[in-house]
Formats: sequence, structure tokens, C-alpha cells
Amino acid sequence: MTTGTHIFLRVLMIAGETLIFFLAGVLLRPYLPHRRHKTSYLLLKISYLLYLLVLFAFLYFLAFYPHSLEDFFTNGLSLLLLVTLVLPSAVMLARRKIRRKRSLYNYFFTIFHLLTAGFYILLWSNIRTLYG
Repeated sequence: MTTGTHIFLRVLMIAGETLIFFLAGVLLRPYLPHRRHKTSYLLLKISYLLYLLVLFAFLYFLAFYPHSLEDFFTNGLSLLLLVTLVLPSAVMLARRKIRRKRSLYNYFFTIFHLLTAGFYILLWSNIRTLYG
């Protein structure tokens, strides 16, 4: 791949990730608290935005990592990555359908978002340690 194409892909990826993050921030409206679940709802929104930030940094790192990572990503790890890519966004879409125990739902998935972000940070550090 030529240097110009490589730079163009980086700029395009950064622009796309920034646009998605900006749209998520606008649509979630983290500055607008819920009437009944102020704290838990705010924590859920902030943890989701933090998850997105870590995810986009991890995807940017993977997209332009110079070494092949085929040996690192086993079938189980690939499945876990797929689940952690889809589930947090599905949780945010489904949160309006939950009526009972909404605060518990918010706190549980706040912890899930933070653990998922930690998982991506751990993968990132493992890749950098193994393949230097």
C-alpha cells in the first residue's frame, strides 16, 4: 500500500470514528438527566461513551498495526470480540423497553461497559507486549 493511500485511510477512519462518536454523544444527550434514575442513567451514558472511545482507539490500532495478528485471535477470542462489539450498542437501544428495575439495569450495564473497555485495553497491551 502506498504512503498516500495509507494516510488517506487513516484520515478516513479517524473522520468516521469521530462522526460516530459525535452522533452517539448527540443522540445520548449525556447532559440531560432522567427524571427518576438520575445517577444510574448518567453513569450508563458516560460508560457507553467511554466504551466507544476505547473501542475506536483499539480498532484504529488494529487497522494500522504492521504485524499479522492471525495467530493472536483464536476462534474463542474472535467470538468474544464480536459479542463485545454488538452487545453494548444493543443494550443502549433496548434500555427504553425496560420498565421495572431500570436502575439495576443501568448499573449492571455500566459495569459491563467498563469491563468491556478494560477488556479492549487488556487486549491492546497484550498485543503490544507479544508483538512489540
